[in-house]
Amino acid sequence: MKQIVKSLLLLFFLNGYGQMKVTPEDLKLAVGSWEGSITYLDYQTNNPFTMAANLIVEPGKDENSLILNNIYPNEPKANNSEKIKVTKNGTLLNKKTVTSRIQLENGQLSIQTEHEGKDDNKKAMIRCTYVFGGDTLIIRKEVQFDASKHWIKRSEYNYQKTK
Repeated sequence: MKQIVKSLLLLFFLNGYGQMKVTPEDLKLAVGSWEGSITYLDYQTNNPFTMAANLIVEPGKDENSLILNNIYPNEPKANNSEKIKVTKNGTLLNKKTVTSRIQLENGQLSIQTEHEGKDDNKKAMIRCTYVFGGDTLIIRKEVQFDASKHWIKRSEYNYQKTK
């Protein structure tokens, strides 16, 4: 009986571990042109602020990376590019540990990373969630400051695919 329980626990662990790996195929779901907005928490006013944001996602130098071209129609000086890169073994996304990879019922994929860092010049745990597939792409950043048990939604990009 002990051996059966050990085998089931090992199987459960390996199945869960395998689900947290991000693949190059996963990244391809985000490629395309996107229109939407960013909502972020303004720490000075403690209120959310929303503005238009568009995104063009292109394949990177290899299958493990993407280039994100952020476009802010009302603030073109803020336009920028960044990369998303997954390690070959799929356990790190942008050098951050992948803590969750869930295939959602609607065909979308949710990937979550967590790492220690700073936000508003304070130590915090930072969680990034990427939801994409179909016509939707969401990138959410949440922070949990050292002295708190609560997560704060710092920012969320919410896009719809353009045709």
